[in-house]
Parts: sequence; C-alpha cells; structure tokens
Amino acid sequence: MEETERTHITDDVFLEIARSAMQNVNEVARQEKKSPLAELTQLFSERIAPQIVVKRVETPDLAPAVSFDIKLTLIYGVRIPEVVEKVRAAIKTEVENLTGSTVERIDILVEKLIRSEPAPEQPLSENLPR
Repeated sequence: MEETERTHITDDVFLEIARSAMQNVNEVARQEKKSPLAELTQLFSERIAPQIVVKRVETPDLAPAVSFDIKLTLIYGVRIPEVVEKVRAAIKTEVENLTGSTVERIDILVEKLIRSEPAPEQPLSENLPR
C-alpha cells in the first residue's frame, strides 16, 4: 500500500493567520507596536489584543478542519453584530485560502468595549449656570 505525503500546519500558523485577518477589520481593538512607549503600554495592550484559541476538528473524511474561540475588544459605538460577521468572514476566507483547511466554526466573545479617543473635557466655566 502506498503512503500519501502529508502536510501538517501548526496551531501557531492558524493563530497568526487569524490575527493577520483581523488586522483588516478596523473596529477591532488591537495592540499597536509602533509606539515608542510600547514597552510601557504592553500590559494594557495585552488586555485589548484579541485572544484566540485554535481547535482541531475531526471530520469523517479526515480532511483538515479547524475551529476558533476568539475574545475581542471592540471600539465603542460600532454595530457589534456587523463587526463580528466581518471578523468571521475575514478569518474564514484567509485561513481557507492560505491553508486549504476548512473552518468549521468561529465562536466569538465580545469581552470589552473601548473608546477610540477620550471624550473631550469641557472647561469648568462652561458647566456653570449663567
């Protein structure tokens, strides 16, 4: 019996593809590495960076398949169902195109909302009755 050649893709590769795909969804909060204060803000950044778990899925035909559990922080004010669908579509398309594996499911937990810019503070004189 002839043995077929196999290609194995690690979970880290699936993880990196999913992270990369989410970079194209602007409404997802993510860690910015450009800042000169990156080391000082690393703890905060890690709290808003998407958390992704890759799971292998057993299929009857033994075709490679994966699923994802993702925790996201979104920008306050976005339409959550629309953003979640954008994230799902981006990950599914990118993973399937690059690996040939089927994405069986993508479960998303929206864990936090953050404001993209702090609300401007009004001077005290504007708050006083006239």
